Amino acid sequence: MKQEAIAKQLEEIKVLLKKKDDKPLSFKEACAYLGFAPSYLYKLTYRKVIPHYKPTGKMLFFSKCELDEWIFEKRNERSKKKEAEENEEDEDSELEK
Repeated sequence: MKQEAIAKQLEEIKVLLKKKDDKPLSFKEACAYLGFAPSYLYKLTYRKVIPHYKPTGKMLFFSKCELDEWIFEKRNERSKKKEAEENEEDEDSELEK
């Protein structure tokens, strides 16, 4: 019982820390954080590929945590795709034998 309570409190602390660190980034800050050119970041927001907010309908803001999740999500998709391609190549080479 005690371990469950500690685990629950630890999760609550993690959530609070994540919220604390997640201040909105301006467009310029997001470009610097991601290392993207402004034109490329505009293109991603226009296509709704990257998570962003326009509270006033004009200025763009970004959540640092959401940007991190987006980056790692895309990286994981590429890794899975690469693994699938490698598996197909292995299967093809085995069939040729």
